[in-house]
Amino acid sequence: MNIIFSIFIDIPEDKLDNPGWYENGVQIKTDKSLNTKKALYNNRVELERRQREYAESLNVEYRLLGNDKEYKDFCKYMKDYPMISEYDIINFYKHWAMKNFAENYDQVCYLDFDVVPNTDENVFNIIQSGFGVAHSNDLAEWGKNISSTKYNTCIRNPSSKYWNTYAMLLEDDMEPENDVFNTGIMVAGYNIIQRLGYFHEFEKTLELMTYLKEEEDSIHPPNIQRVFNYDNETVFSYLVKKREIAIDWLPWDWHYIIDHPKKEMIDTSAKLYHVINKKVEWVL
Repeated sequence: MNIIFSIFIDIPEDKLDNPGWYENGVQIKTDKSLNTKKALYNNRVELERRQREYAESLNVEYRLLGNDKEYKDFCKYMKDYPMISEYDIINFYKHWAMKNFAENYDQVCYLDFDVVPNTDENVFNIIQSGFGVAHSNDLAEWGKNISSTKYNTCIRNPSSKYWNTYAMLLEDDMEPENDVFNTGIMVAGYNIIQRLGYFHEFEKTLELMTYLKEEEDSIHPPNIQRVFNYDNETVFSYLVKKREIAIDWLPWDWHYIIDHPKKEMIDTSAKLYHVINKKVEWVL
């Protein structure tokens, strides 16, 4: 028995974070989080319908999680970390929910709410015994090679997550080279989710992230250290390396990222669209 789930929580405007880049050492204020909030809210009915219909076509259960008691309880669990934004709390929550669903289902598939299915093929058939997820290594490559004096990108850039994970692994005396993951789509069975142990020593992991973020005599350049953040994909990459987790890489068409300037550029043969530019109306 399998399940597909997603999460839609409408973050209040006063709790939106700022993922802006830097200019002359100052973080630029952007409306990216507000635009995301509006796009998901305005298209929430159709987004849920498309995901639910896909699950029904596979004859599996679909659950859309929201701002209910379970989420509020998770927020209480996170109350000791007021520096973590609600956006990041929600992204940690998807791992929490995935862990809990794995207790009752053979396989679990998580879809970000901006993921739009475009197929009736079975997503569960594309993984074997590993953790099904896509990478963002190509998007991180520039930030691995650019001079740190010119590193002015935001906390959500894949290269920022690479360096954050790098610092965590280095602090643990591990080989710091790592993969950058995109957890917008995840597919896994009970055994591999248990082995990942995302919340095993979670507090210790957050303490390590805080230490590296606030360390006064850091070995990491200031422009790199300032983008260290409490990011779910950073933690995921850190644990994959630390626990030696096998990965079943999702084929490109099963995690097709839409960040195009024009709708006409979209590959219509893709199976799962991840609309990171939030132009979800293009594929609904």
